[in-house]
Amino acid sequence: MSKFEISDNWEYFCLVDKIKFIDSFFVKNSHSKEIIFDFLNLKKVDSSGIILIIKYLVLFENNKINVKIENISEKHQKMLNLYKENYTQKEPVVEYKSSSLEKIGKKSIKTIERFGSFLSFQGKIFTYLFYLLLHPSKIRFKAIVNQIEVASIPILPIIALALFLVGFVTAYQGADQLGKFGASIIIVEMSTMSMFREIAPFLAAVIVAGRSASSFTAQIGTMKITEELSAMRTMGLDIDIFIIIPRIIALIIIMPLLVFFADMAALAGEMVIVKYHLGISYTEFINRIYEYVEIRHILLGLAKAPLFGILIAVIGCYRGLQVKSGTDIGKYTTKAVVDSIFWLIIVNAIISLLSIKLGF
Repeated sequence: MSKFEISDNWEYFCLVDKIKFIDSFFVKNSHSKEIIFDFLNLKKVDSSGIILIIKYLVLFENNKINVKIENISEKHQKMLNLYKENYTQKEPVVEYKSSSLEKIGKKSIKTIERFGSFLSFQGKIFTYLFYLLLHPSKIRFKAIVNQIEVASIPILPIIALALFLVGFVTAYQGADQLGKFGASIIIVEMSTMSMFREIAPFLAAVIVAGRSASSFTAQIGTMKITEELSAMRTMGLDIDIFIIIPRIIALIIIMPLLVFFADMAALAGEMVIVKYHLGISYTEFINRIYEYVEIRHILLGLAKAPLFGILIAVIGCYRGLQVKSGTDIGKYTTKAVVDSIFWLIIVNAIISLLSIKLGF
């Protein structure tokens, strides 16, 4: 049997030493069978002191130790009963560690929910596009023209230089390899077909995604933070028609033009390297393309372009609407570009496989 003497003052300003003392007593006697709390020499106690005492009374009782109280005055007994009756013991916080399988499940559920939200957004946008086809008077042509100018003209030099160099390098590498078999001349139609069908449309779309998708996300995200979108809704304006649809239509219009421009830039690069590396004149180069490269190859690349434009615009606008604070703009701008390129790769691969299967 151990006895703990509660003496002197047990008020708030002098509890630091009391806490150390009673805590040490609890550790030493946590396995005892019976504990006595002696209140004989207690002079003053306030609510903080009585709660501290009750805390250790409860801890001993929870350890199945018999606790006895001796020499307590009627006043202190009433105080002890009152506080103990309303005392709520706080259980220690136990950190829950989820298993690897649970983490994978939660991540999968979140991914499915996000994908469902994106599909819902796409469905809403396509509904608005169909509605505007039936009501062309509600199309904001000035906004569309403005977006076409912003999204296309500044990017032309980048596409021209990038695709010129890609065409140049592709033709040079191909000619060098085919030259080992004495078939360098084949590089004209081979590189041209690959440029028209795959490389030029995809690279042009990637460049547009890096510029326009990030731009759309930043613009709409800023408008959301500054509450411009909320103000538009308050005025009864539909932000999908006023903000999102013009951007989508603009990219649908300009993407085929940019892809055709990229085709011509790549073709110019090929012509230069073929002229100076293989000695084939520009006239012969054009004649071989006219003779061996079918129009369906360039049409396939142009047919992909509007779909690429829709993907880039929808993803850019969707990420912009997800912005909640100023710090989110950088994060969602990056996500817009990464997601756009990711889906461009998937869609381009699917179209290429289907075109091969269909013989186009």
